[in-house]
Amino acid sequence: MALLLTSLVPLCVAIWWANQELHNAAGVWLNDDVDAELDHALEGYKDNVNLIKEDMRHQTDAIAYNETLRGIVRDGDATRTAAELDLIAGRYPELLSLTVEDRDGKVLATHRRGHPLDGATERSLTVVRPISPDPDPPYLVATFAVARAKVDAPETTGKVIEAWHHAKETRGNVYETETGAFAALVGSTMLITLVSGTLLARTVTRRISRLAAAINLVAKGDLSIRVPETGSDEVTELGKTFNRMLGEMDASRARIEFLQRIGAWQEMAQRLAHEIKNPLTPIQLAVQECHRKYKGDDPRFRTLLDTTLEIVEEEVGTLRRLVGDFSNFARLPHAELLEADLREFLRECSEQLGHLELASEASSDGTLDAEELATQDVEVTWVVPEEALPASIDRQMLRRVLINLVRNSVQAVRGKEPSGKVTEGAPSLRGRVRVSACAAGDGAMLTVEDDGPGIPVDKRTRVFDPYFTTKADGTGLGLAIVKKIVVEHGGTIDVEASELLGGAAFRVHLPGPTTRELMAAREAKDRASLRDVSASV
Repeated sequence: MALLLTSLVPLCVAIWWANQELHNAAGVWLNDDVDAELDHALEGYKDNVNLIKEDMRHQTDAIAYNETLRGIVRDGDATRTAAELDLIAGRYPELLSLTVEDRDGKVLATHRRGHPLDGATERSLTVVRPISPDPDPPYLVATFAVARAKVDAPETTGKVIEAWHHAKETRGNVYETETGAFAALVGSTMLITLVSGTLLARTVTRRISRLAAAINLVAKGDLSIRVPETGSDEVTELGKTFNRMLGEMDASRARIEFLQRIGAWQEMAQRLAHEIKNPLTPIQLAVQECHRKYKGDDPRFRTLLDTTLEIVEEEVGTLRRLVGDFSNFARLPHAELLEADLREFLRECSEQLGHLELASEASSDGTLDAEELATQDVEVTWVVPEEALPASIDRQMLRRVLINLVRNSVQAVRGKEPSGKVTEGAPSLRGRVRVSACAAGDGAMLTVEDDGPGIPVDKRTRVFDPYFTTKADGTGLGLAIVKKIVVEHGGTIDVEASELLGGAAFRVHLPGPTTRELMAAREAKDRASLRDVSASV
């Protein structure tokens, strides 16, 4: 009703106003004074054209009565006649051509203007006069070039005036026709506007209703809801902003929950390491003491003691390594992010990661054994991008991420049968590992992929959980550490099948140095740090 009323009132006003304007306009222009002036103007145009034609005739008469020209023509000298015509034409700029013909129409001499007649702007006027009073005298043919606008004006003006008189006589019909057409046009426009406005209003209110329903669900704690992003108006922008806000809230909550969960696992790992580490040394010392103090000659018992000592020392060593893994996981520091170039970071890693001293350094904190990087049967390729990739990173922590991912890939490809030809003095190639980086949206992506057996689809969502492992001797902490570091960088990590090599592909998405994801990650890290401080107190 509101749309109908707001359309109907302007429609009525517009029709009334248009009718008034038509009458006013006709009253101003279609009157007797204008008719008289138009008729007077037409007569003036006709008189002007007649004057032009009369002037052309007088000029032709003056040329034909020229005594010098008559004498030369009478002598029959064509050359002198042509020269005289050229001389005479110089005094009449409007002449297009000047020709002298005999009684039979034969041209004795002629003069032409330097350029032909321009049909678009000029019209020609031809006047013929006898040169002498003889019974069969030669004739002078003068053709003049006249501006077309001067000659055509009476005809054009006459048509306009005729149309004007017709319009004046039929203006009553014009009022009715134009007013009706205008009313039909405005009425149809009103109907179209009414229908389209109603439909548009419904689409807007429907989307606002969906947005309100989504807000109610968010108020109940459901951050997975999203509203459709259809259209290109302000409501669509509001929906996009709403969805982006929910995505950021969901990601931030997921980061906080993950960091809290990891913090709980770290606390448990610290307690387990403490509880397991304390009795290891007494157990090992007790068995060693029993082995050392036995002085008997019973070979069977000696063999039993030797075997027991070997087993205990081996298992104690395994437990110590496990305790070391737990301790390193429990003491994992928070990432301190600084702006850097991922291209330079990846280049440094490609130059350092294959060295034995780096492998020894990595093995000292329990993340990588020296033999795993000092291998010659796995080809590790580093693809360093050409363009700069700005990001905010903790170089040591992100380096640890690459070490763990490369270690997993190397271990995976070692489970395959050797491929390639075996050469003397060199082991066969078991597989390949590829490390690369590229720009991805507002941030960057690090990829570590291999041609190993890959990771089953049903286990890809669990490989980053602490203590979940598919290896017989694994602790399940390496990828958990990787994800914690990536989350503290404001990024995400996914595992999928490698399209390039066919094995597993770990993709680390890192946000740019000024993105919302990075700000949310720093906020989540600060909250986790406050929680750690509160727990320690």
